[in-house]
Amino acid sequence: MLASTFPLQAAAADPSARDREVQELIDEAEKAAKRLDLARARELWARVNALKPMTMAVCQLGLFDLGLDRLEEAAAELETCVEQMPAPTSDIERRRYEVRHAALAAVRQRVAELHISPPPGTARLLVDGREVSAGGPVFVTPGQHEITAMGEQGQVAHALVKVAARDSRRVSLAFETPKAAASRAPVPAPVAPARSRSNPWIIGSGAAASAALLGAGVGLHVAGDAAESEAASKVARMTDGSMRPSSAQFRRFHDDAHAADRRASLFRGVGSAALVAGAALGAATVAYVVWPRKAEIRPRGAGAEVKLVW
Repeated sequence: MLASTFPLQAAAADPSARDREVQELIDEAEKAAKRLDLARARELWARVNALKPMTMAVCQLGLFDLGLDRLEEAAAELETCVEQMPAPTSDIERRRYEVRHAALAAVRQRVAELHISPPPGTARLLVDGREVSAGGPVFVTPGQHEITAMGEQGQVAHALVKVAARDSRRVSLAFETPKAAASRAPVPAPVAPARSRSNPWIIGSGAAASAALLGAGVGLHVAGDAAESEAASKVARMTDGSMRPSSAQFRRFHDDAHAADRRASLFRGVGSAALVAGAALGAATVAYVVWPRKAEIRPRGAGAEVKLVW
């Protein structure tokens, strides 16, 4: 135990070990960016920022999130990036400074900004289920958003806000009194459950059609084998020396063998297609039977979050 503990402690105490790991991650992230693998590059920069928080990592995260169309994250990261960047002292730093300011200006054209004032005693502040801080602006995509404040004593405050791109909205929340909460009419939740039962007619039709196609495929393959056997027998008769190649009987056998061979290829091709179609239809029928009978759809900005329940 001691022999295995001392090296770990020495490595942890070595300040250059983390720096080497960070540099390796940065090099790998640059290679991923050159391959246009933005998701991989973003993942590597996130690891860099977790190991050694720095302005450069935040700026890179903002640029990659913008490229990945993660607008809310990109806006917050680029805002922090621009705030923390020092004034440029060289041409390279000046170009980098301009690029990051331009990226922030571009993403601000596509998001809205919420300034939330939670009630005193708020323990958690959520926007669409995502925990945020009340100290600065919260960037959201255009659309309707649900803001929730949760108090230390279990109090709850809700607000629904609909914003457009480039909006800047101030939202003030207040905890509901127990009496008001009890008398308040229930507000329809932004979850729309959709329930449906399996249709027996669809299941029966799908199973019957799948069985018919599979049976037809097997039958056509059997017919193809029979046609191939017929062609082989014709060829054997032609080559046993009992007929002259120039005779009419030889030509008739040749034509019959060729026709049988074509039938064998046709039967097997159609049979294979029928087998594939039957298997696909059977799989679709099974999927319909086991598919979730309940779906919950929650609006999220410009899109939606779908939850399936079996």
